[in-house]
Amino acid sequence: MTQIIEFPVLNNQRSHDYDADIGEILASVPLKSREKLRFELIKTIDSYDAYFTQWSLSFPEGCDETLKKQIYDLAHQEHGRKIRMLKDIMVLKAKVLVAEFHRSK
Repeated sequence: MTQIIEFPVLNNQRSHDYDADIGEILASVPLKSREKLRFELIKTIDSYDAYFTQWSLSFPEGCDETLKKQIYDLAHQEHGRKIRMLKDIMVLKAKVLVAEFHRSK
């Protein structure tokens, strides 16, 4: 038997300011070096290519609009999860870059 599940599932996570976190992490680095580290962060994002930013959908032949909406909602939730994961990676990468910078000084 097929069961209709209401989507989207509510996301109870609070919005997090990742940019502020990265700014705080980079604050201990002099401005000129900080810009170099930001460039390294951009290179990290670019290295993931479309994995985190693009997605495609395939619908079963003959499915109705309700099923299409559910598939879309699931894909949208997965996309949001991937974006949060990318932001977490960026925060960790910023910590690593700052630690390497201070170790080299």
